[in-house]
Amino acid sequence: MRTNRNRIEFDDRIIRRYPLQAHDQRDIDLIAARHEAARRAGLPVPAVLEVHREGPHPHLVMERAGGSPLMEMVLSRAAQRTLGRDLAGMVAQMREVHEWFDNTGPRWSTLWQVLDRVTRTDECHAAADIANRVQTCLVHGDLSAGNLLVSDDGDLVAVIDWDGAALADIAMDWAALCANCPPEVVTAMREATPDAAELEHRAAIYLATWPVQHDLWETGGHPWLSGSVPVTEPRL
Repeated sequence: MRTNRNRIEFDDRIIRRYPLQAHDQRDIDLIAARHEAARRAGLPVPAVLEVHREGPHPHLVMERAGGSPLMEMVLSRAAQRTLGRDLAGMVAQMREVHEWFDNTGPRWSTLWQVLDRVTRTDECHAAADIANRVQTCLVHGDLSAGNLLVSDDGDLVAVIDWDGAALADIAMDWAALCANCPPEVVTAMREATPDAAELEHRAAIYLATWPVQHDLWETGGHPWLSGSVPVTEPRL
């Protein structure tokens, strides 16, 4: 099977992930390290068994987790509530991870400060202000329903594709879960997370910048994609 970024081969025990894009092939060791770091943090991440760097088709050999993608499941109300509690617990774990081995990219606050400086819009200024004040933690970055593997009873079995894991604002992962999970799952998540409303408020501030960012992406002028964002904080 193929996804947007990988060709996947699997049997009952393992998965072989062949990156399709040149930058993922080049960074295959870093991708493997991100998965293993998330796993060491106690999160439900399949183990990386081997990294094949040589030859025309570099790939990862990974443990095949149980469960099925959430997007393929029809869960009972009770199972949805179980999953909501499990996801809230996972988010709580991620919020405890404040140190990350990978310092290759710019800090979360730097990204937004640079965007604010380029656009000078109220929306981006508000997002930069939030990003500057929030405590960052481990964020997955792509919590789609296809990356959540669950059992028939709603237990969260595994979360896959930690390729873009980084330190950022957990509000973005929270917003992705709210957008991609059934309503009863989201209700149970909120009930188990005292500051759910605050997370959704922060996410709404970031998401309000998407029209501005879309225009920049369309014209090729988005600073996050240009390679010009510094790793350290810029002077404003």
